[in-house]
Amino acid sequence: MRPTRLPSMEQLRALDAALRAGSFGQAGAALGLTHGAISRHIAALEAMLGAPLFRRGPRGTEPTPLARRYHGEVAPLLAGIEDATRRAAARRRRAQDSAAEVRIGVVPTFAARWLLPRLPGFNAAHPAIRVDVVATTELQDAQRQGLDFLVRHGIPPWPGLEATLLMPETLRPVRAPSFKLRGTPSIKAIAERLPLIFDVNRDHWMAWLTAAGWRGAAPANGPVFSDFGLTLEAAAAGLGLALARGDLADREIAAGRLVYAHPFAAPGPRAHHLAKPPGPLRRPAQLLWDWMRAEAA
Repeated sequence: MRPTRLPSMEQLRALDAALRAGSFGQAGAALGLTHGAISRHIAALEAMLGAPLFRRGPRGTEPTPLARRYHGEVAPLLAGIEDATRRAAARRRRAQDSAAEVRIGVVPTFAARWLLPRLPGFNAAHPAIRVDVVATTELQDAQRQGLDFLVRHGIPPWPGLEATLLMPETLRPVRAPSFKLRGTPSIKAIAERLPLIFDVNRDHWMAWLTAAGWRGAAPANGPVFSDFGLTLEAAAAGLGLALARGDLADREIAAGRLVYAHPFAAPGPRAHHLAKPPGPLRRPAQLLWDWMRAEAA
């Protein structure tokens, strides 16, 4: 016995949309197709069945009794295929999450002061995803190092990376409680007299002073620390004033090891960014990326 020829999914979806919408034009709009494409799919179905499915007239198309009966049998099958496809996709996503691993490269201070205190929240929401954190101050080749993405502090663009702003930066002077001041120091006193502590971004102090209205010379060089965390530790030890970035000094402020030395806060010239190689992330990495953006917001 010769097997029965089967219609394509496109033809059946065109029939389903035409019956639901009431016209070929609206059916095409629902499926992102033209009126002509819907008409061709219906015509192919009619040729296969050997009978008309729609009556064409000056006022449009009217489905025949055969079309209504055929659609009544086909529509539940289409819905079942769509449901099965959604369930299969969901199972695939769960399989990708299972025993998944994400590797990210992060500047050490940000890892210690922002990411790690929040990471238990991500672990609770996604217990099957393991997050490996590679702390580095170098701008790494993410693909060569096997990293899904990076957290960088600086000013993009960076070669071979697509960057998305994670957190803008706000600068504000801090000092140890033991570093005695008579009230709030003037901007002139900060620029010319008080000992200042620098990190590798030496222009931060001048950026803050300029935003505060200072038009004089750049402040004299003070001790420079290669790591922002060490800069805060130097300030907590009473060596002078340091610039806190955003909420990265919250731990010392909350513990009373540091206090704000001046009420003025200024936007910094740099920021923390998420950066990845071009193209889509793996699903576990995308989940971590989106979670970090939501936490920063």
